[in-house]
Amino acid sequence: MSKKSAQRKHDLTADSAQKELVKLIQSFSHGHRLHAVFSDFVELSALAISNSVDRAQFETREKRYLDIVGKYKRDEVDRFPQMLGLLVESFEQRVAVLGKQTSDGLPVSGGLTDVLGETYMMLGLGNDRTGQFFTPYSVSRMMSMMVMGDVGAEVARRGFIRVSEPACGAGGMVIAAADSLLAAGTNYQQAMHATCIDIDACCVHMTYVQLSLLHVPATVVHGNALSMEVWGTWYTPAHILGGWTFKLRRRLEADLLREAVAPERQPVAEAAGTHKIDAEATFAAEAETSDVAVLERDLVTAVVERSAGDRMSLADLFEQSLASGTRERTVFDTIDQLTLF
Repeated sequence: MSKKSAQRKHDLTADSAQKELVKLIQSFSHGHRLHAVFSDFVELSALAISNSVDRAQFETREKRYLDIVGKYKRDEVDRFPQMLGLLVESFEQRVAVLGKQTSDGLPVSGGLTDVLGETYMMLGLGNDRTGQFFTPYSVSRMMSMMVMGDVGAEVARRGFIRVSEPACGAGGMVIAAADSLLAAGTNYQQAMHATCIDIDACCVHMTYVQLSLLHVPATVVHGNALSMEVWGTWYTPAHILGGWTFKLRRRLEADLLREAVAPERQPVAEAAGTHKIDAEATFAAEAETSDVAVLERDLVTAVVERSAGDRMSLADLFEQSLASGTRERTVFDTIDQLTLF
């Protein structure tokens, strides 16, 4: 989408808060480059949100926050919280639309959108030389509706679904996935976790801010999905407060253990005359009434180590690399797990 097309779309679809946000960003144009202002705005917003919940990275990110605001005059610094307030207001207006119903009693669809991504493209800040292009939200939502399908059964069976976006941009595809779940009557805040990766720091900050404001449980990685390099990690408030580090670890261990045990159960079931058996359902049912549910940690770890190499998804690989990194364990990791109980 060209800048002119993005401008026309913005004029037609932007709400009042989004239009005021654009005006405030443009008010910096006399003394600063708009790309630098926008990048600093989303990073400052990301830092402020992160420092309210992720205490393990507080000192480093607080220093970074002070370094950024040091580049601006006092009256300019005061505009940044106003801009964040307008972004929040824009999402609040759109979320309010989701609570309405059509004449047929169905929820209104398409209430959410990629506010920051649309603003970024409308201001002409995309990097054409590197092929940077943000998919229009209408296209993202159409794709998500096609891909998500009927996820109700999956959520009922597994508790939640996982979404992986290796080149997340501003997070539009993940927002569209959340929008699709809402349209299907499923609360994405409880039934979806996203792992988002991008090589561009500004994109990482945009994604983190938008998913945080929409309370999407997510791990947003500043890294390279091809080389598996990681330069920074951002956990949304929904991820930390919802105990998702433990939930994801438990899901991975259960999946790998189930896959390791299921092949051994199949011949036994067939010998007993049971056909078309659902090994996963059998395992889940037995886990509730047997010692499988309380297997010793070393057994689970052994199965994970043996099976992880060729069974992990991209999201799993990033989660494991982050969990087994050099960051020291803090009391907040324990709190993260205790929130489940």
